[in-house]
Amino acid sequence: MPPRSPSGYELRFGPELTSIVRILLIANGIVFVLQFLTQMLFKMHFLEGLFALSPAAVMGGSVWQLITYSFLHVDFFHLLFNMLALWMFGSELESTWGGKPFLKFYLFASFLGGVVTVVASISGFPQGIVMGASGGIFGLLVAYAILWPNREILFMMIFPLRAKFFVMILMLMIVFAQGGRAAHMAHLGGAIAGFILMKLYTGWKDNSSKGSSWSLSRYLQKRRFQRYQEEMYNRENAKKRVDDLLEKISREGMNSLSRSEKKFLNDASQKYFNE
Repeated sequence: MPPRSPSGYELRFGPELTSIVRILLIANGIVFVLQFLTQMLFKMHFLEGLFALSPAAVMGGSVWQLITYSFLHVDFFHLLFNMLALWMFGSELESTWGGKPFLKFYLFASFLGGVVTVVASISGFPQGIVMGASGGIFGLLVAYAILWPNREILFMMIFPLRAKFFVMILMLMIVFAQGGRAAHMAHLGGAIAGFILMKLYTGWKDNSSKGSSWSLSRYLQKRRFQRYQEEMYNRENAKKRVDDLLEKISREGMNSLSRSEKKFLNDASQKYFNE
C-alpha cells in the first residue's frame, strides 16, 4: 500500500493485477490478435462486421453488439491505453468489491455506453461503427473518483491531479470533443452508468468499508418485500374505506353513494375480497 500523506493524498504507480481484470485483459488481447489476423491474412473485417457496434445493426436485431463492441479495438494504441486504464483503475475496484460485483459493474457500464450510442444515432447524431472498452473504462473512472476523490493521478503522466478533478476534465473533453474516431457517446454512457450505480445502489460504496457487495438477488428480494408491504397497506386502507361505505349504506341506503364510491366498492370487492 502506498504511503498516505496527512492530507489524504496517495500517489500510485499501479495496483496488483486482479483475477477478473486479468481475464478481461487476456480476452481483449486475444480478440485483437484475431482482428489483426483476419485483416492481414484474409483482408476481411469479419469480426468488426459481426461484433462491433453499429446502431443500424442493433436496431435490426444484433443486440449482442451492445456488449461485444467493448472487446474490439481500432488499433494497437487504442487497445494499449484502454487496457492500461483497466489495469490501473479496475484492479483497485475489483480488490474492493470482489470479482463478480466488479464484472457486473464493468459490463453494465459497457452496455449503457452502447445504448447511449444507439439512442444518439436514433436522435439524429450519426455515430458510425463503434469499438473499444472505453465505455466500461469510463464507468470505472467515475466509480474510482467517487470512492477515492482525493487520490492523485498523473494526468498525461506528468501533472498530479486529484481523481475527482481528473474525471471532471475527462468529462469536459467528451462534451467539447468533436469529430475524430473516438466513441464519445459510448464514453458518456459508461460514465452515466458508473454514476447511476454508485448513487443508486449504496452497496457499491459500502464495499470500501464493510466488505459487502450489491447483489441482484438481494435487490429483487428487497423489492418484492417492499411491494408486499405496499399491498398490505393498500388492503388495510381499502378495508377501512369499505367499512365506512357499508356503514353509510346502512344509514342512508345504496342511492346515497356517489358514482366513484360505488366504483370503489366494486373494485375493492374484486381485488381484495374475492379470494
